[in-house]
Amino acid sequence: MSISVDILLATYNGARYLPALLASLEAQTEAGFRVLISDDGSSDGTLPLLQEWAVRLGRGRAQILSFPDRAGGARGNFARLLAASDAAYVLFADQDDVWHPEKVAQTLAALKALEAAHGREAACLAFCDLRVVEADLTVRHPSLWAFQGLDTEAGLHPRHLLMENVVTGCAMGINAAARRIALPIPAAAIMHDWWLALCCVFAGHVTAIPQALIDYRQHGGNDVGASRWSLYQRLVARLRPRQGEDGYRQFLNQRLDQARAVLQQIGPGLDGDQRTLLESFAGLRSRSWLSRRLTALKYRFGPRDLRKRAGFLLRL
Repeated sequence: MSISVDILLATYNGARYLPALLASLEAQTEAGFRVLISDDGSSDGTLPLLQEWAVRLGRGRAQILSFPDRAGGARGNFARLLAASDAAYVLFADQDDVWHPEKVAQTLAALKALEAAHGREAACLAFCDLRVVEADLTVRHPSLWAFQGLDTEAGLHPRHLLMENVVTGCAMGINAAARRIALPIPAAAIMHDWWLALCCVFAGHVTAIPQALIDYRQHGGNDVGASRWSLYQRLVARLRPRQGEDGYRQFLNQRLDQARAVLQQIGPGLDGDQRTLLESFAGLRSRSWLSRRLTALKYRFGPRDLRKRAGFLLRL
């Protein structure tokens, strides 16, 4: 059977919230999809719940994949699911969210519009806004983008996306061409969603869907989660110095390593300007104190907020 749409579901100890997600997948207005599932060693009843659901759906609509080793986190778990997919379009699902009925249909429509404009061989990514909800699904804010003060249009410019991600994994979908250029996802990728966004911004096309099509549940156990802090602030806070490390240096080096990996994987196919911008950011670490800052000023690298960008230049 030819599969047009795969939904990738990576799980780990998600039995408490999974039933709501699974019910929302069944309620989609566009039902022509398969769910590929990878559980990363749950001990709370997640796997039996998924097995029962897959049997009930029948007709191969949900498949639980087995792997010899644990992925050790969302990035690795989604990476191996993506490598196992051969669908024309791929969406990503987190175990604790609830999808609105039109989530699949609107994501596919956005991807197909990009393909109509640029061709099916162009790497395409579409992502939507999210409604921020509490653990009991009470609405905290109708828009994650507004809640966090995200300007997705500016944030998708490569000079900013290299430093901070504005694409939420569970909100995105990609086409087969994007999967081909993004695989394999390397160890240097900070997260699968950020990696895919970078690959598509540099070598393809990305569109933002303004509607909130997911209830983004906040319960204290989210890998990233929603906060009124900017994404930049939250990432810095998570990398405060530990055991004598310079937390900000680690923060920056992760981004430089990720950029070098993007350059290695898709660099040969980029046009001159895009390749030069990526090379300039990826090579910051090898430049002198003054040259790093002059290069960052020339290309306007750093966070979108001018005050935070000034801090970035001072500490570069």
